[in-house]
Amino acid sequence: MSDEATGQQEDLLAHKEQRIDYFRTKNLVERARELLSLFMAAKKNMGIYPPHHPICVESIVAFFKGYRSYLQLAEDFQLRIVGEEIYFEERLMPRESVLYYSLVKDCMEREIGGITLMRGLSPEELADFLYLLNLDPRELDKRGGIRSEMGKRGIVHIALADPGAFEELKKEERRRTSHREEYFNAVEVIRELAELAVSGKRLKISKANKVVGSVLNRVVENRSAILGLATIKSYDEYTSFHSVNVLILSLALGSMLPLDRQSLMILGTGALLHDIGKVTIPASILNKEGPLSNAEWDLMRRHPVIGADILISQPGIHPLSVVVAFEHHLRYDLKGYPEIGEKRELSLFSRIVEIADVYDAMTTDRPYQKAKDPQQAMRILAKDSGSAFDPLLVKVFIDMMGFYPVGTLVRTATGETGIVYEQNEGDSTAPVVKIIRDSRGEEVDPHLVDLVPLKEKVMETGRAVIEAVNPRELGIDISEYL
Repeated sequence: MSDEATGQQEDLLAHKEQRIDYFRTKNLVERARELLSLFMAAKKNMGIYPPHHPICVESIVAFFKGYRSYLQLAEDFQLRIVGEEIYFEERLMPRESVLYYSLVKDCMEREIGGITLMRGLSPEELADFLYLLNLDPRELDKRGGIRSEMGKRGIVHIALADPGAFEELKKEERRRTSHREEYFNAVEVIRELAELAVSGKRLKISKANKVVGSVLNRVVENRSAILGLATIKSYDEYTSFHSVNVLILSLALGSMLPLDRQSLMILGTGALLHDIGKVTIPASILNKEGPLSNAEWDLMRRHPVIGADILISQPGIHPLSVVVAFEHHLRYDLKGYPEIGEKRELSLFSRIVEIADVYDAMTTDRPYQKAKDPQQAMRILAKDSGSAFDPLLVKVFIDMMGFYPVGTLVRTATGETGIVYEQNEGDSTAPVVKIIRDSRGEEVDPHLVDLVPLKEKVMETGRAVIEAVNPRELGIDISEYL
């Protein structure tokens, strides 16, 4: 076999392993969140009803159904308590740390630094453990502590770590680059690439790919958290911030489709560089408050062609990323620009980026338009579905973003004001909200509230969220809270 053929085979094997690892990590984190939810439901029921009550039995059965599914991807289930935060293995779970703070408190009171559920765990062991976890800590101390009681009851497939056993995770978390720092690093990269394009120099595509890979990792870890970053806007540096937001939204939408990591990387590079052709358009035109003249509009309509010309000459960039720059304003019905001689289907990546591009543009203040709130933007996407936008992708995008997209300022049925922080998969009308003001409009320490239980109580309206609120009217910067 030639060296070239050997190299190709090695590349294929590496790509296959990378793809397997990508989907395993994504599925494992999602399954872990589901399993923790089932664990907490069973714990709650065991604290209310006798162990053999049908509700307790059902919750244990539901847990083990999820546990068997989880064990297809891992050998055991490891939760770690660091400070007042829950980690799944080495991964911080910020939402769960808030929602399941009672578990954190229970573990701290019982001197538990981590819980590992091992393969071979039986329903009886889990039920006994949950009973002990619900038992008054003083009663446990009288019996010699939870570890002693677990030994007496023969609980051998649950291991407890000592308090502080995983403090190094806290240190490691501090060393990691924060989401916001990564966002602004991406903005710096797109600025640098734009400067190189203006001067006619070769673009550093490797830097672009590094940014895309970093954002893609964040999308896999926690799609809601990264979508929150896409609410960061800049009036003065629209193009740079817009490019990063389109990257985030495109990868989030792409991750909802059956695309492998390599395809998502190509999509991401095209999304990040989709507007690179605008570097040749004067700022006076890009930021003009009034309508463009015919000559100015003609120049503006040329930026996709210019962008494709810039990218096609760059070593290391995939042709499909170039296609995105050329096609992102063509529209689904091909009635956009630039004009093309023959009718053809718009590429999938271009259709994805088009939706992300228009959504971010609509929700950003520009010299010639006020930003629309996320709900208004969603309605426009839905209205133009089938003409300007791919109807299937619009549906997936709206499902992903939810009835109240991440970053929407809302007023709840209790009169409190908060920002949509994460979607509830089972009910997009009752998301997880970060409350920032009380019912009197007074600022409070931001805290997360899951609105699903609230919705169940609000029988008059049937909704936990009463209305979306314009953040400008209240002088609120959404990005500060996400």
